[in-house]
Amino acid sequence: MYREPIILHLSQYYIRLILSISLIVFFISYTSLQAEPKLEVRQTLEKTSVITGEELRGTVYLKNSGDEPLKISGVSSSCGCTTLRLKKRLISPEKEVQLRFIVDTRGKLGLIEKTITIHTNTVDSPHIETLHFHALPSGMKGADTQSIFEPPCASCHLDSGVGKSKKDLFESICAMCHPSGEFNLKNPQALQIMISEGNAHIGMPSFGEYFTEKQIQSIVLFLSK
Repeated sequence: MYREPIILHLSQYYIRLILSISLIVFFISYTSLQAEPKLEVRQTLEKTSVITGEELRGTVYLKNSGDEPLKISGVSSSCGCTTLRLKKRLISPEKEVQLRFIVDTRGKLGLIEKTITIHTNTVDSPHIETLHFHALPSGMKGADTQSIFEPPCASCHLDSGVGKSKKDLFESICAMCHPSGEFNLKNPQALQIMISEGNAHIGMPSFGEYFTEKQIQSIVLFLSK
């Protein structure tokens, strides 16, 4: 009996079946590779301006706009004056959680910049959220800018800079309030005087009593590059 057409037909059937299964497996694998969490961030401030010494409160909203659960492994602020509160660290797709923060504005005056760093399981982690607000003087006396050298502020603004210079000193005591490292003063000598003697009108404390002239010069040299 001649069976070649039947065998050929079965061979074509199995080939089509194998190809179909392969395509299904490929599609499932491709879909799995494309699925990932995605972080969307927005923030609100109760006020954009506060009287120096008042607490500034706000919320950072963290939304997972991806297809997989988003895990928050850690959150941190640029200095100890910013307190963070996060109740939930796992965000389902299309869900949102709130990261609340409180900024202690004692010793601050003028335009203030703070950052909050958010570590997640997304490919572009960490995310850095920047807060901007104005600390206004109370009456005509202005802010007590030297209060940052008293507990508890001193642990960030003073103690962490002991024995350091240049970039290390800037990152320890300056970057928490000036993370961009940009100042309006382009004159190195004027900048050194401002760091040493302070300027209450813009909320700049005097560091001359706490750090040596050589240390302050090293910061100016670092910022002038």
